[in-house]
Amino acid sequence: MTIVVQYPHHAASGAPRPLSAEALWAVAAQVRRQAMAGHEGFALGAEALVAAAREVRANGRAVAVAWDLAHPVHDEAGVPVLGVCETDPDLPDTALVSVNARMVAGRPDLAASTAAHELGHVLFDIPAALGAPARRYRSVTADPDALLDRTAAASERRANEFMGALLAPPVPLHLRLLLHARAEGLRTVHAAHRGRQGSRVLAAGNPPDALAGVVAAVAGDFGVSDRFVRVRLARYRLVEGGMLP
Repeated sequence: MTIVVQYPHHAASGAPRPLSAEALWAVAAQVRRQAMAGHEGFALGAEALVAAAREVRANGRAVAVAWDLAHPVHDEAGVPVLGVCETDPDLPDTALVSVNARMVAGRPDLAASTAAHELGHVLFDIPAALGAPARRYRSVTADPDALLDRTAAASERRANEFMGALLAPPVPLHLRLLLHARAEGLRTVHAAHRGRQGSRVLAAGNPPDALAGVVAAVAGDFGVSDRFVRVRLARYRLVEGGMLP
């Protein structure tokens, strides 16, 4: 299957122009619509994502994606890392993506997060890298914390923001949050947010145990970790005051 996306970019190099969070969410929505076609539920697992993204076409530039989810992965120093996205001048128009099978063993949420993060590099970084014939591109994802880090390099932040919105987009996440919150009798309030317009957000001061249960339920819906959900709730401003306690 080929994933097709469009986003503002420099025509000569293929490099993306500066993209706001909302612009990245829009690209993630393009990918999610295509990858989730024919799938039920809300979770987009690594296997489904890989099956959908054997090739991508970003702003008209076709890139074959060679995925490897079956082997260990390490950096240049031999240290195990979570994932790698790279190119090889001997394989033109191809992105090589590896996810460390050992590090994600038993963690389908981590496998999905890593695959989605690396796909962000394929979509936003590889088109420009392939424009330089003798250049080798390599991006290393060191550990699980790197997937939620907003202080890293710009390309890593971009891949993380794309990944977050791909696996847990703002409107579906908001709706599932409200469904579980109402089932638990949690308070909600009107406040500015980036989810489903006209809907309320979680009020501050709800019981921590009940909040934790709601977060866990939402995480289960989307096949991600509780921490992942907490980060996305903050990014979408779906909790009064910005973050859960």
